[in-house]
Parts: sequence; structure tokens; C-alpha cells
Amino acid sequence: MEAGTVAKPAPLIIERGKTEQFENLPDNSIALDGYVQGPVFDVERNRFSFDHHDKVNRQITRASCQQVMDAILLGFEPKSSSIYINDIDGDTVLSVWLLRHLEMAKDPKVRMLVESVGSVDAHGPAYQALDPVLAEKFAKAVMRPESDARKNRTYGQVDMNVLLEQCLKNLDDLMAGKLEYVKEEKDRKFEVVKQGIGWVMIESNNFVFDLIYGAGHLRAVAMQKQPDGSIAYTIAKKSELVGAFPVGPMSKEGTLLYELNKIEPGWGGSSTIGGAPRNPDGSRSRLSPEQVFEVIERIVGGK
Repeated sequence: MEAGTVAKPAPLIIERGKTEQFENLPDNSIALDGYVQGPVFDVERNRFSFDHHDKVNRQITRASCQQVMDAILLGFEPKSSSIYINDIDGDTVLSVWLLRHLEMAKDPKVRMLVESVGSVDAHGPAYQALDPVLAEKFAKAVMRPESDARKNRTYGQVDMNVLLEQCLKNLDDLMAGKLEYVKEEKDRKFEVVKQGIGWVMIESNNFVFDLIYGAGHLRAVAMQKQPDGSIAYTIAKKSELVGAFPVGPMSKEGTLLYELNKIEPGWGGSSTIGGAPRNPDGSRSRLSPEQVFEVIERIVGGK
């Protein structure tokens, strides 16, 4: 299957870790996956935010790539709008690819891929992908440049434009049946370093929330130490249906992300998953595990 005729790429603006208010977006703009918090449409000025992180119910709000696909199927015309992103992940890559290949939104394989990747992105690794094999090929082969950069701790310094184009090229090849993928058997594991009230803090070199949930933990904070001494924290719970762990959003007073953001600006995310700042220099949080643990334990324990 050919990936279709590629439209002339719209201007793409990547600003690492930046978030912007919707009212500050210029005319003819498309903000993706967290650049603007919350899904917002302004048809008169041709401004759109496809987001599922803030001002939403995570249980019922579709991922950005699903929102983009639905919009295209319902007549959305991006034309020459500028695309704004602040991070590169599977949801963003799929969204940009769809905006560059409008005619492919009707393709059954593309729709299967978007539903498989988008549902897991929206609900987390506890959710069963519609096509697990296709979703794994996307995550392990299409997104390999991004995952390797994060694994090697070079993501903070990498040229994000180059990284995005590498992933988009891989996606072209996947849709054309040209992308090779050999399943790798990895020894992924995690260590519980602190036990809170109904939650755990773990350390791992990989994204392991599927293993964390599989081990019976519904609420967790994962930490990865970075080469520059900062720490990448991810705070998550299995779903919106899990109580006693108010992850976010950052804009809501009393949530974990709100309280951590007061101490260290830049924390953000949704009601079920969020994390440490993604600073322009590539660094993450400078808070110690003890500081993060104390904040979360105080809120969860009602202290």
C-alpha cells in the first residue's frame, strides 16, 4: 500500500516543552498534544488545538491523533496552517503525518493504527490496543529514533526537527509495507524505592507502567535519573476510575501536578498521567526523590 501523495508540508514550529494560551495563537494555527492545554476550536480565525491533557475528562477524551483523524473525516481543511508542537511522541507523530496525508485518513490500515495507538495514548498501557501487533510495530519501529534518544539520554539535546522527520519517514515506510521490524526481547524491570499511602515510587531505565500495573500497583511515580543530574519523573494512575491519587491537571488546585508546579514551574499533564518539566536545555526536574515523595504523600494522606 502506498502512503499517498504527500501534501506540501505546512510550516512546523517545534518549541521544546513550551505551552501557550490558545488566545495567543496566531491565525491559521494548529496546536497539537499539549502545546495548548485543552481542545479548542476557533473556526473564524482558523485556530485549532487538538489536545487531551487539560480541561478534559481523560476517560472520554480522545488522543490528539484521533481528534485530527476525526476532524479530517468531517471536512477539516488545514490548508497552509502552521503546526505547533512541544514534544515528539507517537501521538504527535501520527497527528503531523495525518495533516500531511489528508487522503489517508480513510484508509482502513491507517484508521486501525490511529485507533490502536491513540487509545493507548489516551488511556495508558493498561488499555488493550485494538491491533496490538500493529501498535507494537509503530512503537518499536516507527518511533525507534525517539525511543533510542530517550533511552540514551540524548533526547534533551537532539535536533527535534530531524528526529520528527525520521519518525515520519518510518511511518511512510510502515504504510508502504517497507519497514522492517524484528521483535526484541528486553529485560525490562523496575525497583520500588519508596512505598506511600496506596502508591509506590519506582526507578527504572524504561517506560514500565504496563509492568507496574501488571504487578498490581494502581498508582505510581516512576523516576529516571538523567546524565545532567536532573530526574525525569512520571506520575500516573491506571485510569480515571482510580481514586485517592489526584494526578492533575496542573491547572486544578490540589492536584499533585499543581502542587509540584508551585515548587518547580513546568510540571504538567492530564488527570491520569503527567510529569516533570521538559526544559529548553533538555534537563528535567531538579527536585530530589525525597521532595517529590513528601509533596505527594502530604496530599494523598491529607496532611
